[in-house]
Amino acid sequence: MNTGRKILFGVLLGAGACGLFAACSSVPHGSAYTLAELQAACEREGGWWRGSLLPGYCESQSTTLP
Repeated sequence: MNTGRKILFGVLLGAGACGLFAACSSVPHGSAYTLAELQAACEREGGWWRGSLLPGYCESQSTTLP
């Protein structure tokens, strides 16, 4: 194989690998926890669940004051 073909092969192989990784990285993943589990954890830690206003939002009070 001559040098030109080796370079072309390397470029095509690299482009294919980049295309594969780019395609796999765009797959959407679901949340690890349900909203009910997030609400229970929020309330267990002393927070206020604001899921009806902002989905998945837990308001917590800071332990330090400015």
